[in-house]
Amino acid sequence: MKPSPERSDLARQDRGRLVGGRGFTLIEILIGITLLVVGILGVATMFGTGYHNLGEGGRMTMAVTAARQMLEDIRTVPFANLAALNNFDSNTVASQPANDPERGIARKWRYALAGQGTGWGFTTQEKARWQSLGVGTSIFGAQGRIFVTSPSSTLQQITVTVGVPGGRWTVQLATLISR
Repeated sequence: MKPSPERSDLARQDRGRLVGGRGFTLIEILIGITLLVVGILGVATMFGTGYHNLGEGGRMTMAVTAARQMLEDIRTVPFANLAALNNFDSNTVASQPANDPERGIARKWRYALAGQGTGWGFTTQEKARWQSLGVGTSIFGAQGRIFVTSPSSTLQQITVTVGVPGGRWTVQLATLISR
C-alpha cells in the first residue's frame, strides 16, 4: 500500500523541522549564561550600595532631628542669655556656659549626641531625665556646635551644626531670634 500524499507531506515537514531546524549551540548557551550572570552580579552589587546609603540617610536624619531640637531648646533661653551659648562645642567641656538654663541645654545635647564623655560629670538625675533621647547603649557619636551672632541689638542669629562621625558631612541649621 502506498502512503497517501497527505501523510508523506506531514512526515516530510516533521523531518524538515528536526533536520533543518536550528537549536542553540553550546557557545550560544554559554554566552547567554555569561550575560545573565553579569547582569545578576550588577544588580547584586546595588544591594550593598543601597544598604550603605540607607544607613547614611538614617544618620543624616538623626543629625537633622538633633539640630532642629537643639534650636527648639535654644528658643526657650531668654534673649539676653543667648550669647552665653556662643562657641559651645559638645566635644569640649570648657565650652559649657556658666549658668542655667544655657548650661543645662548644652549638657543635655552633649549627652544626647555623644554620651557621657570624659570630664562632663553627668549626674544620675540628668541621665535619667535624658534617657528618652535614645542614648542608652547606642551612642550616636556626633558633635554639636552652637554659634550666636548679633546682626543688631534686637536680633540674634543662632547657627547649630551637627557633625556626624567620620567627618563626611555636617548638618547646619540657623534661625533668627528677635527681642
